[in-house]
Amino acid sequence: MIFFVSTNSEFETTSLVETKDFNIGSKGDIFLVDNAKLSGSNKIGNSFNVKAKKINQIDNKFPIISGSKITGDINISSQILIQIKAKIADLNTKSNVLKLYGGFQIINEKYKIFGKEIFFKLKDSIIISNQPLTFLFKRGQIHGGKIKIIKPENKENNLLFFIKD
Repeated sequence: MIFFVSTNSEFETTSLVETKDFNIGSKGDIFLVDNAKLSGSNKIGNSFNVKAKKINQIDNKFPIISGSKITGDINISSQILIQIKAKIADLNTKSNVLKLYGGFQIINEKYKIFGKEIFFKLKDSIIISNQPLTFLFKRGQIHGGKIKIIKPENKENNLLFFIKD
């Protein structure tokens, strides 16, 4: 395992620390990270920057890691930035699915979405919730039982919202 350590949030001066014979996620090995910041991007250019009070693995196994008191940003495209907040988040590093639950908020300059649970399928740029939620926008609100949000391939700065119930 390799760690990058920095005292500056901009990662200007970094130190490389390598641990040998320590395999996080194997039987018996556990980890907990306090006051963490996790950033990344995928092959199609979507990126995320998330802060968590705590990060740990689920049942001492990868590929699922969990965090509490989540805040951050996700770029669904170069034109669409959303802010997220959640009590708890799980990230499956194998399937690239981020689950926000225990109460979440998604905030954009044009809308806000509140609910109990929502999934970000980062590979496909799809956001799904099968739980009741509230969708607020400048001139009103919608309460729904389910939502599916898709970024069309040919529209860089638009999303399609499918709301049921």
